[in-house]
Amino acid sequence: MARPRTKRNKDLPANLYRNTGNGWRYRHPLTGKWHSMGNEKAKAITAARKLNDILTPSTDLVSVVMGEVTFGEFSQKFLSEKRRKDGRSLAPNSIKTYTHSLNRCSEWSDKPLSSITLFMTNKLLESLPASTSIETRSLLIQIFDLAISKGLVTENPAAQTIKRFRVKQRKRHTLEGLAKIRDASPQWLKNAIDLAMLTTQRRVDIINMKWTDIVDGYLHVAQQKTTDDPEDEFELLEGAGYVRIKVNAELQAVLDRCKDNVLSPFIIHRVPKGKTKNKSQLKEHWSQVEAPYVSREFQKALQLSNAYPDLSGRQLPSFHEIRALSIHLHKKSGKSAQVLAGHATEKMTEMYASGHEIIWNDADVGIELPFK
Repeated sequence: MARPRTKRNKDLPANLYRNTGNGWRYRHPLTGKWHSMGNEKAKAITAARKLNDILTPSTDLVSVVMGEVTFGEFSQKFLSEKRRKDGRSLAPNSIKTYTHSLNRCSEWSDKPLSSITLFMTNKLLESLPASTSIETRSLLIQIFDLAISKGLVTENPAAQTIKRFRVKQRKRHTLEGLAKIRDASPQWLKNAIDLAMLTTQRRVDIINMKWTDIVDGYLHVAQQKTTDDPEDEFELLEGAGYVRIKVNAELQAVLDRCKDNVLSPFIIHRVPKGKTKNKSQLKEHWSQVEAPYVSREFQKALQLSNAYPDLSGRQLPSFHEIRALSIHLHKKSGKSAQVLAGHATEKMTEMYASGHEIIWNDADVGIELPFK
């Protein structure tokens, strides 16, 4: 507890103190650092009051009496009510991502929403790695925009911060490198790589493809996860793209290789090692391949193949980077990957909403597999 002020200092605002001699100094309420405020008392008092308004959270009895909502309460309500742009509920992976971002703000949980200052927000975002900071900032902007619309706050401190610059470390796949990884992969992963190369689809959409999605010679892909990743010009903002891919001879050959003696509803599937064929509560079918497992097995094959001896750590390309190589090859062959990747025109194709018909965008595979 701070020592009581002397009688001659009782008119001073909080955090302002006399310095040695005739000077004044201000103690930062969050960092504890001291800052000189000059020799003029009136100017020091004015500056200290302004600093207190900016830096000192208003977690006082007024907030309690007014029943002001806390950041924790409001952010959880935001998450429970958030919907995709097509009106559907968030996917489990999206909820997990948002929850991780909110956990980084755990120190704000019991603070009144209006007490979150620009300084506090900057301090949090600057303490995070660039990619994580960008992700968290985006979520905070959405939360405070909603709070403004409900009249709970008047400003959006996250929107006033400067977006961090992310230096991309991960390199792209080469055809030679990916071929080596494919050769070192189990058959189910080879099939997944081939499908990703031909269709340009993301990991989550590849593993969700079912045999029942093939109708009248077309493979129907209702893209589950889309983002606003600035590094991928083919990503949609948020929602779903509906792509109907014509099954040509090249794609049919891959689909035929996916057929085996396992009766699975999923095109990409596997028999779990050392486990019985009991249906998992977390899976739709025991043979279903989960997204994290795809990434782990792909990295194992990458390490085993030594496909990129000059790269290490975060530089090593992931399964997702197959998408970039596929789009590049489609462009190189003179074929547009725009529809195949999720766009029908320059406008987004997410036209689905409750009570409306899904608009499928027809697309053709534009390349042949480079793997022998």
